[in-house]
Amino acid sequence: MGLMNKLVEVFPTRPLKVMKLKQEGILHQIKTIFAIIFCFALAMFMALNHYPGLIDDYKISRNPVVVDYHAEVKCNTRRIIENCSVKITTNTGQVIKRALPGGISKNTQVVTVASADDPSLVTINLAIDNMLRVFVITTVLTLLFMLPVWMGLVTILRIHKMRKVINEINGQRLTPTIVPIKLTSYGKTITAIYHAKNAQGVDVKCVANFNKESDGGPIIIGDATRGKCNALAIIGQNNSIPIILDKSLTRCDFSYNEMQALKDVLS
Repeated sequence: MGLMNKLVEVFPTRPLKVMKLKQEGILHQIKTIFAIIFCFALAMFMALNHYPGLIDDYKISRNPVVVDYHAEVKCNTRRIIENCSVKITTNTGQVIKRALPGGISKNTQVVTVASADDPSLVTINLAIDNMLRVFVITTVLTLLFMLPVWMGLVTILRIHKMRKVINEINGQRLTPTIVPIKLTSYGKTITAIYHAKNAQGVDVKCVANFNKESDGGPIIIGDATRGKCNALAIIGQNNSIPIILDKSLTRCDFSYNEMQALKDVLS
């Protein structure tokens, strides 16, 4: 008798309750939302702190004129990256502040420059000379901060989708099945990625995040090749998207005897 037939034979025929993984819980989603907000705030700070100045520098560079204004430059190093702030005071008392990532050499001469077309636009010569460098640094850092935002949103949407499936099949009679998955591991988290057809026949990408300590990861059937393998899952009566089971078999409310019967077949 094949493994699948043995699993079906010992699998409970009573309605089962499906538990959510730790990473599918509300607390984990709240943490993810806070991380998204934090990274988004950093990205916006980076963009709003530099892009408006870059736009002004570009306008000034089209028709620059040297002006005799007082410029105060202060530089500091934070986490290896040197940043400089420039405070320009015009003859009318107007104060213009600018931020320059990347630092300024001590021997570099700082000259204040204004736009001949719009004298209210003032900067320093180094800002114009380094427009491209500042643009690249700002863009790269902004995108780096936005990457976790995008990843976090994708994670939340996928978790919401899986929570919806779990809620739909909860309390139903479940059927065991074997699902091809791709495994990735980072820290204490084991991620199982797999595809399934929903009720409309559309291919859906599904993700299950297991905690190595509490869940132990998915139940692998057979051998794994380059992270690709088969895992034991369950399917509900009115939803074709499978839910991956964990090694500890705590994802369903199996009784002790039911757990032992499944473990005996899987061993």
